[in-house]
Amino acid sequence: MRASARWVSVSALLVSGCASCSQTDTQTSSPADTGVPNDASTASDVVDAAMDVAPQPLEDVHFIGRFDTTDPKHPLFAFPGTAISTRFTGTGIDVALADSGKNWFDVFIDNGAPTLLQTGGKTTFTLASNLAMGTHDVTIIKRTEGFVGSVRFNGFTPKGGVIVPSPFPYTRRIEMIGDSITCGYGVLGVNGMCPFSADTESENVAWGALASKQLNAAHTAIAYSGRGLYRNFDGTLTNPMTQMWLRIVPDDPKSAWDFARYTPDVVVIDLGTNDYAQGDPGMPYQQAYTAFLKKLRATYPSAHLVAALGVMLGVNEQAVLLGYVQSAITATGDANVSLLAMTPQDGTDGFGCDFHPSVARQQKMAAALVAHLKQKLNW
Repeated sequence: MRASARWVSVSALLVSGCASCSQTDTQTSSPADTGVPNDASTASDVVDAAMDVAPQPLEDVHFIGRFDTTDPKHPLFAFPGTAISTRFTGTGIDVALADSGKNWFDVFIDNGAPTLLQTGGKTTFTLASNLAMGTHDVTIIKRTEGFVGSVRFNGFTPKGGVIVPSPFPYTRRIEMIGDSITCGYGVLGVNGMCPFSADTESENVAWGALASKQLNAAHTAIAYSGRGLYRNFDGTLTNPMTQMWLRIVPDDPKSAWDFARYTPDVVVIDLGTNDYAQGDPGMPYQQAYTAFLKKLRATYPSAHLVAALGVMLGVNEQAVLLGYVQSAITATGDANVSLLAMTPQDGTDGFGCDFHPSVARQQKMAAALVAHLKQKLNW
């Protein structure tokens, strides 16, 4: 999101602590949603480097997403779309980050176009320089997902100035729960034949982020490639998204998220592509969906829940899953749940890597979600 969109502070709603964080996954390559490689070191191996940079008071730094604050001065994060923002005076600003992998970030200064930052190999990065002396906003957004690496934030350092307080203007909050589609896997790829690479992934141009910008809402992306609601792309039942949703760092079962820290107005679930990768998942999928909707309602009593499906399933496959999802909604007896069935992609918008949605298709998905929420909630 643009730097002019400022985030909730660490002292407010979006932080919690965990014991340790680690990562595992395997790579596959298929026209379906895919699992992806994890060659990053564990989060416990993240070096708390760049300590020569004096950390700024965190009460004036804003965070959105899930952060492990076991070390409260150096919070750790991993999910895609996680953002850190602040306002400062001066002519430039650096950031100190310790990364267990090589993540990509979008960097926004004031209302400017984003610039790219890749971490790894360094610990201090110049985000802006030679600015006009005055007050500026900076936002960094993690484009890449958890298996690429977890990152420890070690502070902003303004050049010729200081960090200054800034408000959080949003009154709306959205939580996206999904798989590689929500992560923006391959969205920047040239066609469907390219494999996964970190530089072609960007949650910031995926449908959840795009829709949230249009609705002037803060959002979190609790998403991981290759994972399903009941079973994963490879058919395993271990660590589906219903389990990763409980965590701060997706691959660390000990990193329990404190749900009291963040209460969304809307929760969007888009899970099913990986469940169908090994064939019709049947009643276990429907039963798991019913149970998850009930868990979400118990966790977020007032949130509107959107059960979404699309766009990587074929028409017939999507029809089967829609039947299960509709039955799951009916079984809950919950009137504050709606169904959003998106049109399966047919190639007219091109493809991202591994036949994932292109930028054009992600934009259409975002438009469908925006229209749906405006109709349901009068936003």
